[in-house]
Amino acid sequence: MKSTVGQRFLWLLLLLFLAPRPLSAGQTFLVDINSASFSALMQVHGMTAVWARRILRFRPYSRKTALLERGIVSREEYARIQEQITAHRVRPQ
Repeated sequence: MKSTVGQRFLWLLLLLFLAPRPLSAGQTFLVDINSASFSALMQVHGMTAVWARRILRFRPYSRKTALLERGIVSREEYARIQEQITAHRVRPQ
């Protein structure tokens, strides 16, 4: 079935509406370092791909300061992300 120009336009609008948007300077959000995906970690302002992979690799964390205590991120990196992350407790399975 061929799609019409109008259908394509509607799909484009839907995709744009559902796409993640960067937060403005005044907005804040918390990303749980114990459950966030790589893409969710990358939404944290100041996060790099290398640090996000390290956070995923060395889970779980009892608290967010464990990133520093365990040498997962540098002090400079932690200073950039500390207000945007949290570490919820991991339930045993």
